[in-house]
Amino acid sequence: MGDPGSEMIESVPPAGPEASEATTDENEDDIQFVSILFPKMPKRQGDFLRFLNVKKVKTDTESSNNKSQCELSKSKEPNFKYVEQPITEENPSCSSKEETDNLVLPDCWNEKQALMFTEQYKWLEIKEGKLGCKDCSAVRHLGSKAEKHVHVSKEWIAYLVTPNGSNKTTRQASLRKKIREHDVSKAHGKIQDLLKESINDSISNLVHKQNNKNIDATVKVFNTVYSLVKHNRPLSDIEGAVELQEKNGEVNCLNTRYSATRIAEHIAKEMKMKIFKNIIEENAKICIIIDEASTVSKKSTLVIYLQCTVHSAPTPVMLFVALKELMSTTAEYIFNTVLSTLNDCGFTDEYLKANLIAFCSDGANTVLGKKSRVATKLLENFPKIIIWNCLNYRLHLSLDDSISEIKQVNHFKLFLDKIYSIYHQSNKNQNKLLETVAKDLEIEIIKIGRVMGPRWAACSLQAATAVWHAYPVLYMHFSNSHSGLAKRLANINFLQDLALMIDILEEFSLLSTALQSRSTNIQKAQKLIKRTIRALENLKIGTGKHESQIEGLIKSDKFKDIPFNKNNKFNALPRSMLLENIIEHMHLRLVSDRNHNESIFDYFDLLESSAWPYEEVTSPWIAGEKKLFHLCEILKYEIDLSDFREFVNNNIKSNNVSIPTTIQKAKKIVNTIAINNAEAERGFNLMNIICTRVRNSLTIDHISDLMTINLLGKELTDWDATPFVKSWSNCNHRLATDTRVRQKSTKTYENQLAIWNLQ
Repeated sequence: MGDPGSEMIESVPPAGPEASEATTDENEDDIQFVSILFPKMPKRQGDFLRFLNVKKVKTDTESSNNKSQCELSKSKEPNFKYVEQPITEENPSCSSKEETDNLVLPDCWNEKQALMFTEQYKWLEIKEGKLGCKDCSAVRHLGSKAEKHVHVSKEWIAYLVTPNGSNKTTRQASLRKKIREHDVSKAHGKIQDLLKESINDSISNLVHKQNNKNIDATVKVFNTVYSLVKHNRPLSDIEGAVELQEKNGEVNCLNTRYSATRIAEHIAKEMKMKIFKNIIEENAKICIIIDEASTVSKKSTLVIYLQCTVHSAPTPVMLFVALKELMSTTAEYIFNTVLSTLNDCGFTDEYLKANLIAFCSDGANTVLGKKSRVATKLLENFPKIIIWNCLNYRLHLSLDDSISEIKQVNHFKLFLDKIYSIYHQSNKNQNKLLETVAKDLEIEIIKIGRVMGPRWAACSLQAATAVWHAYPVLYMHFSNSHSGLAKRLANINFLQDLALMIDILEEFSLLSTALQSRSTNIQKAQKLIKRTIRALENLKIGTGKHESQIEGLIKSDKFKDIPFNKNNKFNALPRSMLLENIIEHMHLRLVSDRNHNESIFDYFDLLESSAWPYEEVTSPWIAGEKKLFHLCEILKYEIDLSDFREFVNNNIKSNNVSIPTTIQKAKKIVNTIAINNAEAERGFNLMNIICTRVRNSLTIDHISDLMTINLLGKELTDWDATPFVKSWSNCNHRLATDTRVRQKSTKTYENQLAIWNLQ
């Protein structure tokens, strides 16, 4: 292949019959031009150029090119003369001159040489001393014109072409060769064809129009991958799905699990980019929720969520951010992981300082401890944020604290754990049980779990209720194999303790379920907690629902075979003391706010007219306006004083009044504060569904991508894959109809085919 230097420099006499066609004047002009561009050219370089000219004569096509280049050389004569003359005399184009003067040129070129090359090759541009192709940079990919082994050079797209060689002469020759090779390359020619076709349309629209057929085929693949992810199916299933599509006439090259993985990564990335960009543009207030857990492959992970307020949603929106692997569980590492993940999503430190209002997690010492913990580091970097301990976790701790202080409760717990171990660790015992009990009672016994263990209160209630329903069957079974357990069940004190614990756990379960609701905000949670405390106080005075059923059950036919007695060896639970302890610890754990000198609920009550002390409220409400300033600091949002006065005045006169705009926005920001990490627990449940023992080779990043699509993506019927396919194409990924792939091997089933060949 020839080089651009040989087509512009005709000082070397051409070989063959073309020499007779050149005149003496032309040779003189050519020699003059060479002396300008390449002064004092060494003999070896001249021989090299002569060699290139001789090489070009050897093919007919190149010979014709030489003739056209000679004509081009003649047409350029005025430009060559212009180079020698002062610029002010010729009045050249101001833009070309200014561009050349302001450019940083390659170290082997001068301004005259740069001007000559950029005028001959209109696509050539120089940036920071490097060459690039403005046409290839504009189009970037070939789209439907792509062929096998034809690619647009990344160096020419990114302006990274530099000369090679140890001296000026060889570096000049290197650049001329690179320019010429790119000019005649197949990829550059296809780019030129696209540009000619795009005279009346933009490049991107033209490429997409030409790719309509390819995009439609790729959309089907994206829909297939999306459906697999939404249904938590392995991505290897795409091979069978695509095989069916090909059977129905579709041509597809994206038919492997590797392609499906890349597609899932791309969809997740684009989803996050779009969603988080909109949140940042809205300047939405956010709350961070984190939690730790381990995968089935025993890797420590951190799940990160954001709860934020957006104009388009009446209630705060909970968003999954990422699942990250924890190489270390220190507070420093967790803090850096959270911060770097948010920064990667576009949430800069400046944005977080202005809009981060709260942080919620469970009560682990690494996260919410007092010294050098994650919460402490967050407060150091983002002052005045609310550090909130998960209310469900605090509810569980209040029950644990009460149990630890009363020895009899531990005995009750150990007995139920013994029943759990018998039926969950021995298949033999389960098989014996199946022979003697009905199916419905067997199901109840299988539900027996560890009571008051490290789980939600609802789980403890399920275990205790299962024992209650299977009580007669358990006694009959234990009387044949475990006489000590049978005696315990025959003690009426144990039955009364079980009834009391079920009544207590029902209240806890009701509260726990209500706190986990997505519609429960921080103020509603406080009301629910106080309501539960009142219910426990009533239980202390009166009798619970299950306690009141004991006398009737003992006399019933269902319990007639159990010889109930009062054995003083098994003391009953101290009922009043237990309830008093639970109420006290609920006040301590759930109502008191030890993280602030003055409870933040006093400030939040300014936005709830039902919580106002109306005997003290006047218009204007001076005491309330003093608190309003601190409320604005907590929420990082300015509430208009006039709106607050109007809000107070209207509520004094009437209850059914319109709420001013800034008050409405402040109420939504208060609702942004997460009261528990139940959403993180739901995220871990999804993680366990995705990363099963069969799929335990999935990396944490891949699991995070699959969770992103599952949690943030629309339903398949509402999801449009076309924008994702177009962005996939813009990233130079292959479309479904691309032929530049290795053909997959076909499986042969000789034995099966032989059956069908029988005659």
